[in-house]
Amino acid sequence: MVAKVGHSASSACTTVCAAACFWPLVGVYYCIKYSFKAAEATVGAGYDAYNRRRVRTRRLPKSKPLATVSSSSQSTTAPPVIGTTRTSFLHLPPEIRLHIYRLALVGPAIIQVRTHSSFWGPRPSTWDPAQGIRDDADAPSEALRRITRLGGSWLHPLVTPPSHGCVRYGAVSQLICGEGRHFVPGWVQPEKTAFPTDLMRSCRVVYGEVLDVLYAGNTISLFGADMARYFCRNASPEGLSRVRFVHVAHVMPSDGWDSSSHMKSVRASMRILRDALPSLRQLDVEVALTYGQPENPDKLWAWLREDVLGQFRDLERFVLKVSVYKHFRPDRPRGHEGWTPPYEPLSSWNDGEYQNLKDRVMSSG
Repeated sequence: MVAKVGHSASSACTTVCAAACFWPLVGVYYCIKYSFKAAEATVGAGYDAYNRRRVRTRRLPKSKPLATVSSSSQSTTAPPVIGTTRTSFLHLPPEIRLHIYRLALVGPAIIQVRTHSSFWGPRPSTWDPAQGIRDDADAPSEALRRITRLGGSWLHPLVTPPSHGCVRYGAVSQLICGEGRHFVPGWVQPEKTAFPTDLMRSCRVVYGEVLDVLYAGNTISLFGADMARYFCRNASPEGLSRVRFVHVAHVMPSDGWDSSSHMKSVRASMRILRDALPSLRQLDVEVALTYGQPENPDKLWAWLREDVLGQFRDLERFVLKVSVYKHFRPDRPRGHEGWTPPYEPLSSWNDGEYQNLKDRVMSSG
């Protein structure tokens, strides 16, 4: 009997000791967990504020104009005499040099501009060689829908679905134009990457030719009005004059798109693109409304046609997509696809008026 009492006392003492050790460890774990989350939220808020200020105020100083020496004048010089003159890279025909640049810089591509480390990705294989934007028959961007539904924006184009237990999903890494996966950033493997700036520092002739490849040969994708203004204020003036293919995505709230500040911001950003890109030839505009049809869809449709896009002229290709995202709640977490909201066209969309808009912006004058 005494042995049983002693054994029970020993078991109770062990249980108390285990609890005394376990619960403090649980408390320490949760303290560390929520402290890290609070620190991460604080750092994220500070980074967002810095980026917003950077986008709205940063403006690079004007660069000196390029020397008026064209690559064609280089190619018309007399060929070197073997044995008497050393040959160099510039003695190659311009066509061969441009082909080498494209191989080194992996183009033509789609460049999604960011304040830091812009995304690069391939154009869809179904596009024609001269095609730099989407077709009218292409569906609106799935990547844009997922990013928007998960709370992403032009500040946070990389977002992930919420974790489900031990299951964690990767970030949405698709480009909002073309839907392709973006390339690994060059700074991850600098020893295997040819940076454009490395080539452009060699001489003024190569600088001008690489500008042609970077700006004229690639599609520039801009996420939001702020990013459009940021790009036009800080890109190379010589590069801006070469841009030919542009994709712009505007995400607007269905119940607040007609605020004076929002309308002014979108209209001004498109006007800046018109004035800063004299060589623009193909323009792809995607408008996404969150969530549901707006109260006055006719006013929105007229504003887009007349004020926002009616200011463009002399384009050879133009595409407009207006999507209305629907409210939805995923049944269960299913990765990226489970967080892609359905969409419908704008209720006031009119194919005849859209064709008239295309005719206007693709006419000269």
